[in-house]
Amino acid sequence: LKRLDLSEGRICLDGAEFSGPVIYTGQADELFAFRFGPLPYRTLDFRFETLAQDDFQGCGTVNYTVDEDYTRITEFKWLTEQTGDKTTIMREYSRAYEDPATQIPYYAIINAGNNALYAKYRAEADRYPNFHLLGRLAEYKYYNMDAIAARALELAGLLT
Repeated sequence: LKRLDLSEGRICLDGAEFSGPVIYTGQADELFAFRFGPLPYRTLDFRFETLAQDDFQGCGTVNYTVDEDYTRITEFKWLTEQTGDKTTIMREYSRAYEDPATQIPYYAIINAGNNALYAKYRAEADRYPNFHLLGRLAEYKYYNMDAIAARALELAGLLT
């Protein structure tokens, strides 16, 4: 892993100036040392359970809204085409991201105030030529997997 430094409009990797393209997928606020304050995120807790039955939900993933305290259940055997008399599921529980030492940010909390704060970080990133923000954390937005794959391919096409 290379050490990235952004200063005075220059990109440096491992202490040497770098002029090639850089795609950054981490937190935009962390990249700039939270100089405008932290952006709020949601994290996820994952709880696994192995059940003594061959099928739990009949498909790989079911998303839930407000009627359950979890947001999604994934049953892995449907993703890997396994068979057997047991199945493993994972419930995802969403909560506030509060401790970078013990939690991983997964989702931006999108509202007008947070978008305005993100715009400051975006403006900082835009000062660097060949520096590109990509993904949920770097762009501070929600992406479905198909949309982020398309965005990555679009960006790759611009860089070639």
